[in-house]
Amino acid sequence: MASQANSSSVAFKIAENDIPGASLAGRKPAELKNEELRFWLKCRGDPGKGLKTKAELVKRVEEYIETGRDQDIVDPDPNSLYTRRKEQHQSSSSVSSDSGQQRRVKFPESGWSTSLTNMPMFTRAEMNNHVTKSGKSISNQDHHSVPTGLRKAKTFLEDEYLHEIEATSDQRYFYFRAKCCHSFPGTVGFCNHVLALMLKSCKYTLYDCKSTKDLCQDQDQNPGVACTSELQKWHNKGGGKNIVSQPVMEVQVNKTRLDEARTRPGVRSLLYEARVNNVHDKEKEHLLKTKLKELSPNMGLAQMADDNVDENLVETKFGKCQVGSLLSYQVAFTESNFTATADINTVPRQQGVNCQEMNFPRFPLRNELDMDIPDNLTDAQKKVLDKLMIDEDKINEVEKATRQQAECDKWKDERCYRFTASRFNLIRKRKRNHDNFAQTLMHPKPFTSKYVDHGRKYEPVALLEYEKFMQSRKNSS
Repeated sequence: MASQANSSSVAFKIAENDIPGASLAGRKPAELKNEELRFWLKCRGDPGKGLKTKAELVKRVEEYIETGRDQDIVDPDPNSLYTRRKEQHQSSSSVSSDSGQQRRVKFPESGWSTSLTNMPMFTRAEMNNHVTKSGKSISNQDHHSVPTGLRKAKTFLEDEYLHEIEATSDQRYFYFRAKCCHSFPGTVGFCNHVLALMLKSCKYTLYDCKSTKDLCQDQDQNPGVACTSELQKWHNKGGGKNIVSQPVMEVQVNKTRLDEARTRPGVRSLLYEARVNNVHDKEKEHLLKTKLKELSPNMGLAQMADDNVDENLVETKFGKCQVGSLLSYQVAFTESNFTATADINTVPRQQGVNCQEMNFPRFPLRNELDMDIPDNLTDAQKKVLDKLMIDEDKINEVEKATRQQAECDKWKDERCYRFTASRFNLIRKRKRNHDNFAQTLMHPKPFTSKYVDHGRKYEPVALLEYEKFMQSRKNSS
């Protein structure tokens, strides 16, 4: 693949023909897709914000055409790629060329390297020109969309068909070559691998690469090292939400032939579901203990044959176990070093020994300095200021009445007119609609979330498990 290299600067004005997809090319706006309509508006400086349906996009395009604003073209690329291309194109047209005769390009045999120092600008516009002249057109329509036609070339690039990309140049052309699979159409320039290499060249121009190795780690290029020779990547996340774990017994692999009838079921796992739902059957357990007692009365499980009461359980590091079992004393929180002669739990205890409410100390507040108040306050401002002032007794009274926080109505009423630190950043960024914003802060909508409901529901369970965990750590240490 070769392209001409020139460098100079000429004043110019960009037109819609300089940007692929910026012109309707005789088509009606309704014939374009949503992405093509958005790109058309973007070339006119309209980001299309708020336009969600195709009808809204078509209406906006027709408004531009009726008012004549469709001729005001701007560069849609943030890096001014089309502007730089137009500049290079005009500068190259000022240089004298051959007398209309097409020069035959001789591919060089030496001088290949990974350097891109003399590479000219290469964009999708050059690819559009190549597609038009080489016969790689889309369907039989006079006007077609280049992004749709290059879909297969983009697929070739993403599937890592290219590797070992090299470049060289002479006084007139800049050359690219890469290794890929053998393709007979590629000998005349119609192969999609050539278009894939062109897409890669566009990325070199876009990122101002100095070498073909600058983007060698991208997913669209075949890596130089096999995956078995690289370090582990288990810590890297894959497709994120696109990857969903499934049981291997439910996975079935088929070929992607959607139009044809399937004659084979595909590849699937021959494993059967060996996992069963373990259900504790007390009758079968009692029957097993009875048979064991008949075989060997001195066996440990045989001694527990008559013990079928659920209350005879003891707490261990791995949950509750039956009294007398191996786990009841081997994994107990505190191993017993004496023989118990009485059940302490049967001793009656007096309930409510210490039912007195705990009194917290008062806040050590001191009003040594009076607040400086301006003299030019109105009566309404003074009234608001007097309402905000409270004494020490009032502060301690509010603290005592709002200890339950979210479960107390008094706590919600006191927070109604107070802007907490968690709302500071939200208030700082607010620029308009302050009245509605103030009403939202004072009277917020009730917050509902399945995660919050789940946390509130299982908070006692989490506290109990945390207590068990800390108790086990204390005993183990």
